[in-house]
Amino acid sequence: MAELTHNAGTDSFDFETEEMVGSIQAGGAYHGVSQLVDKHTGRQVIHPDYSALNLFRLFAAHQGMDQPRTMERTIAFQGDAVEVHWAATDAHQGELTARYEVTAPNCVDLTVRLRCEGTYAGYELFLSNYFDKVFCPHVYLQSNRYGGQQGEPELVVPMVNDVFRGTLPVFARDPHAARRCVDGRWNRSEWNSPTVQMCPVRYYAYPLAFMTDPENRLGVMLMSLPQHCYAISTRYHVEDEADRMTDYSAFDFSLFGDDLVPGDACRVKVRLALTPVDDSLAQPLACYQAFAAETDG
Repeated sequence: MAELTHNAGTDSFDFETEEMVGSIQAGGAYHGVSQLVDKHTGRQVIHPDYSALNLFRLFAAHQGMDQPRTMERTIAFQGDAVEVHWAATDAHQGELTARYEVTAPNCVDLTVRLRCEGTYAGYELFLSNYFDKVFCPHVYLQSNRYGGQQGEPELVVPMVNDVFRGTLPVFARDPHAARRCVDGRWNRSEWNSPTVQMCPVRYYAYPLAFMTDPENRLGVMLMSLPQHCYAISTRYHVEDEADRMTDYSAFDFSLFGDDLVPGDACRVKVRLALTPVDDSLAQPLACYQAFAAETDG
């Protein structure tokens, strides 16, 4: 693990390894990894106005709860990790703790623990990650041949399409998980939250999403475990800037997803990592497989 350096008088913490330089912001709306520079290419991968591993919204079935971005929090610094704690509120009946740590020369891990005090159907933490708009998104999807024949997972670049233009394509884990994004939660506007049309499309093959730079030299990866992440959403890639949905590239991970009752305690983990890539783009999948093998679900 890499040591973090606290910037005096602020809620930011810097780190440096042989492969990357970055900063973790614990306060403000865009807490999370606010800077991440790959030393090999010199490229800053995070959008300058936002962050990655950002706890955005809290949901349950047909219910929009509070936003960690705006909730009061406490911050604890432990030398090699930063923990951000949100107490239970009337709007969100549960305690959340997000632990950020640099666990390898190219990895930042986020572990989120929840102790539930309410009763929720399909509880969700919507985790947002914003990257420079030059990056191109990739996801591995289950083969979906007519007639139900299963083949090998397919690596896909989500492109703009008139069928879902202006919406967020959602790659769920399975049919049960696909129902969550259309159960009414994204139609609720409590706590000044935006409403968005989410479009469930093909199922993901792995809870892995990655971006590549224009030269296909650098991969920026996000990964979790199937039992921790029930869906991935993305901004689609465009060749014409007029078709762009936002001025950034982004992936969102829908975490947790189970029904909860008071006293339930659960945990999820997400890894943000950098890797060199070549024409085969095989490195991100290899990184995910190593992460899944080492991570206790």
